[in-house]
Amino acid sequence: MCDTLGKIGNKKRYSMFAKNSDRQFDEPQVMVFIDSKQNKDKKLKTTYIEIEQVEHTHAILISKPIWMWGAEMGVNDCGVCIGNEAINTKTSKDNKESLIGMDLVRLGLERSSSAKEALNVIIQLLQTYGQGGNCGYKKKVYYDNSFLIMDRTELYILETVGKNYAVKRKKMATISNCLSISKADIYNDVKNFKKKYSDIPKENANIRKKTTYKKLVYAKTEEDLFKILRIHSQKDGCSICMHGRCESTNSMVVILKDKPEIYFTGCPNPCNSEYIKYIFNDDLVYPIMNEKNQDNCDFWKSKRYSN
Repeated sequence: MCDTLGKIGNKKRYSMFAKNSDRQFDEPQVMVFIDSKQNKDKKLKTTYIEIEQVEHTHAILISKPIWMWGAEMGVNDCGVCIGNEAINTKTSKDNKESLIGMDLVRLGLERSSSAKEALNVIIQLLQTYGQGGNCGYKKKVYYDNSFLIMDRTELYILETVGKNYAVKRKKMATISNCLSISKADIYNDVKNFKKKYSDIPKENANIRKKTTYKKLVYAKTEEDLFKILRIHSQKDGCSICMHGRCESTNSMVVILKDKPEIYFTGCPNPCNSEYIKYIFNDDLVYPIMNEKNQDNCDFWKSKRYSN
């Protein structure tokens, strides 16, 4: 379970992005900074498969489970933000290892200078390689994906099932673990994506989506987003801040200024954790790591067991 929020600002307000990454209990998730690169290699190894590499990749700050190549959420040096959601659909899941949703998040950030470009990059990769593979840490999990993709001026919801997709452009949106697009702006199969592919209704996901949207309408600052990401509910599976077998393992907020202003917990349970502030491309602050030392999870572990 996850929840992702995005809002395009007006002349007086900055655009904002936020997500709680909900994963299996005790799965370490780390904040990793990867600088821009001119790539000499022709191939790139993602979580499961090797794909064609591109010549230039952007600098990115991502939140990633340590065992996979991809990312749950992140922002790049152009102010593009992406978060994904697991979607259970009525079509059979393709268990063949390919790109997983988190790989597509990272690839979209590395290869794009705008939200629209990121949208097209992910769709093209999806058409070329498809999606599939285990996404679980200790227990195997397979699913399709939806994405919230935004920059300072544009926001897109991309929902995918296999290689099929639907896109809706928005000024403000929240997504959870359910399909929502019934009148797609762009699609390769059907306009009413929700009707064709929705599985048994995930009522808790719909409740979370409505909850975050209502709160996002009035959100103006990072503090407002912190409050949304810390929401608890008495109804099972309806909390935004998750605890238990599925828990919020990291929480991230981005205020899209000239240099993105990022806030993150770097550990589980945002309700008990402080948000650390980081300005994109400043000197790294612990516990932000580079890929070479991402297995150093001392901060995550100490916070995890002190909560």
